[in-house]
Amino acid sequence: MQYSAYKDMLSSAYRKPSYGRIAAVVALCFLVTTIATPIFLGLVGKIAPELTPVQVTQGSFEIGVTPGGLFIVLASFALLLLTTILSAKRFADRDLRSLTGPIPQMRLDFILSMKWLVGITVVLLLVPTPHNSGDTPVELIAQMPISIWLAWLPLGLLGLAVQVIAEEVFFRGYLQTQLVAATKSYSKGMVLAALLFGVGHVSMDLTGYAALVPVLWAVLFGLAAGDLTARSGTLGPALALHFTNNMAALFIAPPQGQLSGFGLWTRQIDLNSAYADPITMVFEGLILLITWLTVRIALMR
Repeated sequence: MQYSAYKDMLSSAYRKPSYGRIAAVVALCFLVTTIATPIFLGLVGKIAPELTPVQVTQGSFEIGVTPGGLFIVLASFALLLLTTILSAKRFADRDLRSLTGPIPQMRLDFILSMKWLVGITVVLLLVPTPHNSGDTPVELIAQMPISIWLAWLPLGLLGLAVQVIAEEVFFRGYLQTQLVAATKSYSKGMVLAALLFGVGHVSMDLTGYAALVPVLWAVLFGLAAGDLTARSGTLGPALALHFTNNMAALFIAPPQGQLSGFGLWTRQIDLNSAYADPITMVFEGLILLITWLTVRIALMR
């Protein structure tokens, strides 16, 4: 498969496509997310307890259960973004533009994709999920007055933008392009990058089959975002897809507990039970398929 628009982003990746260099960047970013980021979150909790991102509830750790705490968690992805930019320059001689594609075109691609995605996301939010059907619908609990939610919304969206940009610059901007160059194959590079994106979504809170669902979904999302990046030649469409997906998951009615701080409502739901139901994966997969096709159509217009 040929992606003509992708050649501009790939041209810089072909200069230094060594697997060793790729591994060095991945290792640095891994250390930042597993060591430096937790240290940063702990320091924030010490300096500003009202913004503490981690709370202990009934002997278990919960992350981002308050608006301030979740903002700090999302904003901490700036460390990953900075590490990606600096290490890509050091090990691959690539600047930020080579990781994002042409900035003006990326902006246009993002705006165009967002216009379509916002509309289809509103429609999809009205569709009853498998958790809300049957004799025992999931209970929605009001978490905060809408006035407070609206007051937090700009800061929440800013934090979300940092998180989404950081992940897309690393996984699609750097990793996918370098792997395509190293393997000399579009498909191999996209699949390997998507698999690593899936590994990044392993959850210690889930067990058995349920633990595989978010990983598998993340791999499928990585393939969709990678395809959109290759087709457009910029990160714009992937950023839009990632942003709307995470916004719907975090700001409307997230599951009560982890990363629920910005939810207008929360849902009392056992994720182990919910993800153990194959219907859940099918439903979430269909939503991803619809949104991916929506952006594909938008890019053709």
